[in-house]
Amino acid sequence: MLLARPFAALTLALVVSVGACSEAPVEETTGPSGQVVASSVTAASGVIVTSEDENTEEGVVDSEDVELKPVADPIAALPPTELPLTLLATQRAPDPADAAATIRNDDSGVIRQYRVGDPLADDATLAAVSIGAVQIQRPGDSESLSIRKETVELREGDVYYPDLVEPEDFVGVLSQGLQLPPGLHYVVKRPDNAYGTPRTVRAIQDAVRAYRQKVTGGPQIHIGDLSRRGGGAFPPHLSHRHGRDVDVGYVLHGGEADDIRFHHAGAHNLDVPRTWALLSAFLEAGKAHYVFLDYGLQGLLYEHAIAEGIGPDRLAEVFQYPRGRHAPQGIVRHWRGHVNHFHVRFRE
Repeated sequence: MLLARPFAALTLALVVSVGACSEAPVEETTGPSGQVVASSVTAASGVIVTSEDENTEEGVVDSEDVELKPVADPIAALPPTELPLTLLATQRAPDPADAAATIRNDDSGVIRQYRVGDPLADDATLAAVSIGAVQIQRPGDSESLSIRKETVELREGDVYYPDLVEPEDFVGVLSQGLQLPPGLHYVVKRPDNAYGTPRTVRAIQDAVRAYRQKVTGGPQIHIGDLSRRGGGAFPPHLSHRHGRDVDVGYVLHGGEADDIRFHHAGAHNLDVPRTWALLSAFLEAGKAHYVFLDYGLQGLLYEHAIAEGIGPDRLAEVFQYPRGRHAPQGIVRHWRGHVNHFHVRFRE
């Protein structure tokens, strides 16, 4: 289950400043008397500075001839959206189709950059980008989202892994999905939500088989959600839309070990050797794109991997730990909500 991951709790004043303090574009327009008027748009003030004087020689403009006129942004004039989104920055481009905007989904805490045409929600698309505002197209309606005047503070639950974002992370269908069948060494929690691509289903089976070849005894492996039949939105999951994600329970000690329900894991109940063997099998079975796993549990597995003789290069490749739970390195990374299972995304 992919939820939201902590991001450094800091203010966004710098981000907004970068977006607002770039060099103002200079445009040429025609004044009432037919002469060319130089116009400079200033994002911070929201005004347009124009100079108009037929008698001005050699381009020298007297300060008394400078007039400030408000900018009429047709996007900002649209009705504001009620979607739970926060616009953090905008990036225009010579081709308007290449413009982009950095937006936080306030419900999930996910921060990502969207380009024109990208979906913002199931029924909303980024249609256009201007200075400090974006147009959102919904069925039969156009709305606006503007950068707030007040400073936006990033929250502990916000997440921004720019290297892991894929265009289809928040949309997707599963046209050739297979249902993960029952297995001898694993149990599927909810078979109706266990549809994946053929490669993902095979990778899960291969991982469990490889795990059992290394490890004897212990409970069955608990397989959680993949995707629904046909894919698509799968609340409360953020991902699990196109058959390449799977939730896997940690291997536990004690009375919770055989319970099909996912239980919170920690030093008191985590079977570290078996969980490390299981994680390793998934990393090796299907070219995992990434794995989300609680940062504290990463530390337990990391120390065990060192004791097993895993080299520093492989440790650095696999683990985000010990670089901090905000570090964008490692296949295995922290994301809030993964203290009772880990989440694997396979490459397709």
